[in-house]
Amino acid sequence: MQRRQLLRGAAGAVLVPAGWPVDAQAPAAGPVRIIIGFAAGGGVDALARLVAERLKDALGRQVIVENKTGAAGRLAVEAVKTAAPDGDTLLIAPQGPMTLFPYVYRNLRFDPSKDFTPLSRLVVTDFCLAVGPEAPVADVAGFKQWALAAGDKTSYGTPGAGTIPHFLGVQIAHGLGIKMTHVPYRGGAPAVLDLVSGTLSAAVVPISDPLELHKSGKVKILATTGAVRSTLVSGIPTLKESGVDLDVTAWYGLYGPAGVAPDVARKLQAAVAASLKELGLRERLAKIGLVASPSTAAELQAQQRAELAMWAPVVKASGFSPED
Repeated sequence: MQRRQLLRGAAGAVLVPAGWPVDAQAPAAGPVRIIIGFAAGGGVDALARLVAERLKDALGRQVIVENKTGAAGRLAVEAVKTAAPDGDTLLIAPQGPMTLFPYVYRNLRFDPSKDFTPLSRLVVTDFCLAVGPEAPVADVAGFKQWALAAGDKTSYGTPGAGTIPHFLGVQIAHGLGIKMTHVPYRGGAPAVLDLVSGTLSAAVVPISDPLELHKSGKVKILATTGAVRSTLVSGIPTLKESGVDLDVTAWYGLYGPAGVAPDVARKLQAAVAASLKELGLRERLAKIGLVASPSTAAELQAQQRAELAMWAPVVKASGFSPED
């Protein structure tokens, strides 16, 4: 009997070696999921994977990126809306779903103001007005004269109907007093390719899309859309400097579902802030046209609220009909 008890004790020692903490037998926490509404290989995917790589170290947990494409990014947003509010399912989204989509879709199945927990802005960048290499213009003033001479033949490509670049193009045309026909694409890259080939007169896209082609002389960026000149290109004025009263900066934010506990939200925000301060990460982001710009949750919420109010009259004035 004594021998059998000793054997049982030895077996227990194999399962829980002496000196291990009592909770060492608890299962490890599962991965944190970052969901994005864009395909692998694109700019948002690159951003998400860079952030995931740093958060893994900051949180001490596995962080994975899930690409849930479709419905202009809405499927990803809806997936995070319905996730458990435990901080394990996060969303990286551009400002469009959170500030513009309520005005361009009739049957939006989420409320940007109520269904999510803002955590931090991640990065900012600019949109830009660009032309092809053969366009006989060097600046916005020259583009205006070129477009006036072309009458109604001037076209501009964007990443899609109902996107922020779509409405920026409307505002640019209005500000310059010209006519431009909108040509929607499925993303900014295809529009830039047609710009290079001469199929399009111009493109209004995130600066990351034509950045390398601009540097190689295959595309000409005429102006950027932010309040100050972009640090990603030298010598390029803003639209406001060029006579168009327009100031819109592109940004990407990190969100959780509504109801994330304040202490969990603070931990995630602090991890993001620490990660985005790293020089190596900032340099890698700059290579894909993004500038690290972490914020507090309150700052992200305030920015989202302000832009929600801004886009309502712009969309209405454009005559755009909301989609289903």
